Amino acid sequence: MHDSTQHTSSRNIPTAAYSGEQAAPPARGAQRPAGRGGAAAPRLDKRTYLDKEQGRYSVVLRDYGGGLCEVGWSFVPNLQSFKAGRGESEQRKAHEDRAVRRARSRLRQLILAAHADHLLTLTYRENVSDYKQASQDLSGFIRHVRTYLTGFIFIAVPERQKRGAWHWHLAVVGRQDVALLRGLWRSVVGEGNIDVKPPKRGVNRRLAIVRYLGKYLAKGFADGERELNGHRYRASLGIQVPGEFVQIPEHLRGEVSAYVLALLQKRSGNVGFAWVDPAYQAGWACSWG
Repeated sequence: MHDSTQHTSSRNIPTAAYSGEQAAPPARGAQRPAGRGGAAAPRLDKRTYLDKEQGRYSVVLRDYGGGLCEVGWSFVPNLQSFKAGRGESEQRKAHEDRAVRRARSRLRQLILAAHADHLLTLTYRENVSDYKQASQDLSGFIRHVRTYLTGFIFIAVPERQKRGAWHWHLAVVGRQDVALLRGLWRSVVGEGNIDVKPPKRGVNRRLAIVRYLGKYLAKGFADGERELNGHRYRASLGIQVPGEFVQIPEHLRGEVSAYVLALLQKRSGNVGFAWVDPAYQAGWACSWG
């Protein structure tokens, strides 16, 4: 996570929210679920190089409403490491893996922020295996939809079927006019169909859609088929993703993880999952499990 601006706290968090009781640090890259009813407080931020002159902490809290909150934090050194040229790095595969993780994070943020609670699937009758053509069809469909539904919001992820044909999964908001959308899709592609449904009952709909669409981000593209940094998803412009930059009190710069987890507990009422990396002084946590 990188923040090019100065930290400004949009919410004063009393230091009493921080608990001094701490657990032993996990192994590097370990995933640590935090139990319900209390935030885990791992002691893993004590480092001699964390002086203010060496860098700063970037902490962003996102509150999506309905008890769904997440927070990410990392130490950003003043001296940045050298970056290889675009596409030139010997570790391109590792960079691609990180790109998938970043895309999944952004997809999650967009779905939760948009309050998307239904799934719209667009399929072809014919075998459309050209991804460029499928992308153009989606764009044409969205243009037609917005002539009737000006406030239509979507987050779309492609999937390739076993036969090689592409189709689209869209996270949308609320119940949809199925007959209208089917007619508009067929006006673009000819023979095709749509399906609209909410996730199964008894689950948080937004989280269910996040999990459903997230699994498709890394699928479907053969090696070399997708341009470097090409889009793995499409989304409406203007979806406002919440984000609050949190300022870490100076006397707690060595206890950032515990402080941030306590902050998440205070805001959402629960810490369902927490991941911490003591080697890089970074982590991410959310209120759901």
